[in-house]
Amino acid sequence: MSMITPETQSKPSSPPSPGIASFRQVLKNRNFVLLWLAQLISLTILNAANFGIIVIVNNVTHSVVMAGIAIIAFTLPALPFSAVAGAIVDRLNKRLVLWISNVLRAGTMLLIVISLLFNSTNLLPLYVLTFITSLIGQFFIPAEGASIPLLVNENELVPALSLFNITMTLSQAIGFLLLGGLVSRIFPPFTLQLAGLTLHVQSIDMLFVLVAFLYLVCAALILCIPTRAFTEKHIEREKSTSGEAGKALEKIWREIVEGWQFVRKDRVLFFAVVQLSVVGNIMLLIGELAGTFVQQVLHRPAEDMVIILAPAAIGLVGASILMPRITERVGKLRLTRIGFIVLGVGFMLLPVTQWLAWDFYGEKAASSPLLLWVTTLLVFVLGMATACVNIPTQTLMQEHAPEEVRGRVLSLQYMLYNTGSIPILLFAGFFAQFLGLNGLIFLVSASLLLFCWWGIWYVGRYEQANISH
Repeated sequence: MSMITPETQSKPSSPPSPGIASFRQVLKNRNFVLLWLAQLISLTILNAANFGIIVIVNNVTHSVVMAGIAIIAFTLPALPFSAVAGAIVDRLNKRLVLWISNVLRAGTMLLIVISLLFNSTNLLPLYVLTFITSLIGQFFIPAEGASIPLLVNENELVPALSLFNITMTLSQAIGFLLLGGLVSRIFPPFTLQLAGLTLHVQSIDMLFVLVAFLYLVCAALILCIPTRAFTEKHIEREKSTSGEAGKALEKIWREIVEGWQFVRKDRVLFFAVVQLSVVGNIMLLIGELAGTFVQQVLHRPAEDMVIILAPAAIGLVGASILMPRITERVGKLRLTRIGFIVLGVGFMLLPVTQWLAWDFYGEKAASSPLLLWVTTLLVFVLGMATACVNIPTQTLMQEHAPEEVRGRVLSLQYMLYNTGSIPILLFAGFFAQFLGLNGLIFLVSASLLLFCWWGIWYVGRYEQANISH
C-alpha cells in the first residue's frame, strides 16, 4: 500500500471552488437529510440515555464521585479505542458501520433495561454497558463524519457541517435537559408479571426502552440511503488487493501511524484537529462550571444554570445558521482567528462585569440587572464565537483529509478531545477552588489568546509557503 502524504494529494485550497450553497439547496439532498435526521435522533437519545444513567447513579449512591465515574465511562473508551476504530472504519463501508452500530447500541440499551428490572441497585452492569455503548460509538462517530463529504458536493460542505453543528447543540439540550426528564414524568411506575416473575418497572426504565427503539429508527434511516451513495474508490481497491487475515492487525496499526503522520505533515489539518479539540473542551468546561458560576456570581440555585447555557446555545445555533454567508465573505482561517480572539476577550470580560456591578450596586451586585443582562449578552456572544471557530475548522479538516484517511483523522480529533476532557472533568472543580472562579476564568482567557497566537504563527507559515509557490 503506498504511503499517503499531503504532497501526493492535490491542494484542496488551490482550485477555485464554486460559491457556498444555501441551506435550502443542501436540504434538497435526500441522502444527506436521512443522515442528518439519523444524527439528530442518535445524538439526542445518547444524551437522554446519559441523563438517565446519571439519575440512576445519583438515586442509588447520592455520590458526586460515583456520578463522575459514570461520566468517565462515557468518555474513557475514546482514549485507547478511537484511533483503532478510525483505522477500521477507513477500511469499511460507512453505511454498514452506521446501521450496525445503531442496532448494537439498541441492544445495549435493552440490556440496561433488563439489568435494572432484575436489580436496580447493582451499578456494575450499568457502568459496563455504558462503556460498551460508548465503545460502539467510537465506530459510529468517524463513520458519520466521513460520510458527509460522500453525500454532498464540495460547495455544500459548509452548510452541511453547519446543520450538523446546530443539531449537535440542539441534541444536548433536547436529550439531556428535555427528553430525559419528560419521559421519566410521562411514564408512571408499574408492575409487570412475566412467567412467574414480578418486575417493578420504574419511569426511568422506560427512557431506555424508548432510546433502544429510536436507535433502531436511526438504523432504518441509514438503510434508506442507497449503498452506491457511500461508494469509496479506496475501499474497492482494498477489496481487490486484500492479503491474509493474519496481517490485518499489523496493517491496521500501520494505517493508524500513517493517519497520524498525514495529520502532522499538513499544517492546516493538524491545526484544525488540535483547535477542534481545544474548543470542545472549552465548551465542556463551560457546562461544568455553569452551575458554580450561577451560584457564586449570580447567587442563584444551580438549577438556574440555564441562564448561562441557553444564551450560549442560542448564539451558537444562530451563528451556525448564518455561517455559510459569513464564511464565504470572511474566509475560514480568518474567521477562526476572529472567533478565538472574541472567545478570549469575552471570557476576560465576565469578571470585569462583576467588578463593574459591584462598583454600581455594592452588596446588591449579584441581583443587579446590569450583571444579569451583561452576563447573558456575553455568553450569547461566546456562543456565536464558538460557532465561528467550530464550523470553519470542521470544514478545513474535511477539505484537507482525503477519503482514504478521513475516518482516522476524525477519530484522532475525537481521541484528543476526550484525552483533554477527562482531566477537565476531574480537576476543574479543584482549580476553581484553588484559584477562585474568576482566577480560573482569567486562566482560560489567557490560554485561549495564547493558543490563538500560536495558531496564527503556525498556520501563517503554511500560508506564506503557499504564497511563495
